[in-house]
Amino acid sequence: MKNLYLLVILFSLISFNNTVFAQEVQEEEEHETKFKQQPGLAKAASKVFFSEKPWSVSGFGEISMVNRNDVPLGMEDDIELSYNNLYRFSTFFGYRFTDKIIWNSEVLVEYLMDPNGNSHFEFILEAFMDFSIHKSFNVRTGLYPLSLGYINNNDEPVMFGSVNRSDVERIIIPSTWMGMGVSFYGIMSPSFNYTLGFAQGLDGSAFRSGTFVRSGREPRFDGNAFTTFSVNPQINYVGLKDWTFSGSAYIGQAGDNQEITDSNNNVRRAESVVQIYSAYARYVQKNWEFIALATTGYMSNTADIYQMTAQANGGVGEVMAKQNIGYLVEGSFDLLSLFNNRNFLRKKNFMIDPHEVKVPFFVRYEYIDTHKNYNEKLLAESNANMVHFNSDIITVGVNFKPREEIAFKVDYQFRNNRATGPYAAKEDNLLELGIGFIF
Repeated sequence: MKNLYLLVILFSLISFNNTVFAQEVQEEEEHETKFKQQPGLAKAASKVFFSEKPWSVSGFGEISMVNRNDVPLGMEDDIELSYNNLYRFSTFFGYRFTDKIIWNSEVLVEYLMDPNGNSHFEFILEAFMDFSIHKSFNVRTGLYPLSLGYINNNDEPVMFGSVNRSDVERIIIPSTWMGMGVSFYGIMSPSFNYTLGFAQGLDGSAFRSGTFVRSGREPRFDGNAFTTFSVNPQINYVGLKDWTFSGSAYIGQAGDNQEITDSNNNVRRAESVVQIYSAYARYVQKNWEFIALATTGYMSNTADIYQMTAQANGGVGEVMAKQNIGYLVEGSFDLLSLFNNRNFLRKKNFMIDPHEVKVPFFVRYEYIDTHKNYNEKLLAESNANMVHFNSDIITVGVNFKPREEIAFKVDYQFRNNRATGPYAAKEDNLLELGIGFIF
C-alpha cells in the first residue's frame, strides 16, 4: 500500500510538472505581439489602426554613438550620414474618425553632432490620412513613407539589428523617404498585396554626388512643388510560410522644371528622370532571421543635373551616377535560444518579458557602388565634384532585447573602399553603440 501511495504521489508530481510545462509552452505559442503593422508603416506608426480607442499616441526614440574620427569626403552636407552622436524622438498622434477614415501624424525631433563639432537640430511635422474602402483597395494621402525596399517601411530602431540602417538603404534607397502625394494599397489574394503611389518628384538641384538622390528627397512647398511627379509601385508575395518576397520601384522627374544655361549658353528647362528598382527576400522564424536585398538606381541626363547643382552651389557641379548598385545579405540568430534553462528570465518585470526577450547576433555583408556608370566628360569641367564609394562593408553585432519595445545594440563595421584616385571616398572601420525603443 505504501508503494502505491508513493506511485500516486510520483505520478501526480510528474503530471503537475507536465501540466505547468505545457501551460508555459501554450502561453508562449499563444503570446501575440503587442504591435501590429498596417501596410506601408512600421510598428509604432501603425498603432491607431488597431487601437481599441478612436485615438492613439505612440512613437519611437533613438540614442546612438559612433567612434568616427572625421567626416567622410562627400558627406559634409548630410550630418545624418557622418554623425558621432544622435538623439531622436518621434511621436505619432492618430485619430480614427470612423473605421474607414483614419488620421495619422508624426512630430519628429532630432539632434546630431559630427566629429568636426558641427551640430544639427531638426523639427519635422508629417501627416497623412487613410481611407479604408475595402481590403483590396485603400487610399493613403498626405506626407507618407514611400514603399521602396525594406527599411523605408520598417524604420523604427527595434525593427533592424544594426545601430544604423545599411548604406544600401541609406544612400541608393534614401531611407527614411517621405513622399507628398497619394497611394493606393490592398490585398489582391492571400498570397499577394500591392501598393501604387503617386507623389512629388525630386529636387535635382540639391543632389550630391556621393549620396545619389538622398539630398533631393525632401518634400517641397514652393511654386515648383508639384510641377514634377513620380510613380512608386510595390508588390509583395507572402504565400510561402515564414517568407516575404518583395519587388518595388520608383520612377520620378528630377529636373523640377528649373531653367539652366548649358555649355552652349542656351537657356532651357532642365530634364532628368530617376529610376530606382529594389527587391528583397526575407525569412523570419522563431530564432532565425534572414534577408537578402538588391537595388539599382538610374539617372538620365546627368549633364543637366550638373548644371542645376552648379547654379545652386556657387558654380560647383555634381557628377552624378548614370547607374549605381547595392546589395546586402544578413543573417541573425537568437543566442538565448541555446540555453534551455532560462529560469533567471522566467519572471516578468518592468524590463523583461520572458515571452519576448532575445539576444540576436547578426552578420551583414553589403556592397555599394555609387558610380557604376557616369558621364566621364563632366570631370573635365573645372568645378566638377565627384565622390565615389565602391565599398565592401561587413557588420557584426549583437542586440539585447528584453522585450519587444526595447533594443540595446552594439556593432562593428569593417569598411573598405575599392575605388582609387582623387574621387575615392575615405572609409574607416566603425564601432557603433545604440539604444532604441518604441511605445
